[in-house]
Amino acid sequence: MKGCTAFTIIELLVVIAIIGMLATLMLPAIENSLQKGKQAKCISNLRQIGVSVQQYVADPDNNQQFPPIYYVSNSTTAQAATSGTQGTNTLQPLACLSNYGVTLALLTCPGDASPDPNYGSYIWSPVAQGDTPQNFVYYGRGQVFTINNLSRVAICYDKGYLHPGGSMGTGSFDVLRADGHVDTKP
Repeated sequence: MKGCTAFTIIELLVVIAIIGMLATLMLPAIENSLQKGKQAKCISNLRQIGVSVQQYVADPDNNQQFPPIYYVSNSTTAQAATSGTQGTNTLQPLACLSNYGVTLALLTCPGDASPDPNYGSYIWSPVAQGDTPQNFVYYGRGQVFTINNLSRVAICYDKGYLHPGGSMGTGSFDVLRADGHVDTKP
């Protein structure tokens, strides 16, 4: 009987070793799946923000203009922007879009370890702010361009390479476009 017990213990140790090796091989796949899930949540957040922006533009009280949200990196300027003391009437996303369903949780990408308390995980593009979809004009490098295709205009995007993928292992980031769709850029 003693020999049979030793043989059973060896079989058990072999099975545990095999399970350990399989678990080690599966960890990268599990991590990749978790990262992809976080990116899917981020894309969902951006699409919902896009719906809120479209509702803002459609509201007659807003003169059919895009919301006046500029990304302000320091807290002093952010406080001035919220109180309206800057030269332009800039707002934070919650102040501007909360009536259209935007919350701080919606502004936070699950892949972002340190979201901004005022802007969440997204940087807002000043390009479209204050323009109407019909008259969108882009001023750049000494020229004025009229853009008729809103699918090229970025409204907001991740503040860094927060998601897996991309070229040379740098990761990727998601971009909300003015027509409401979301792109993933490497």
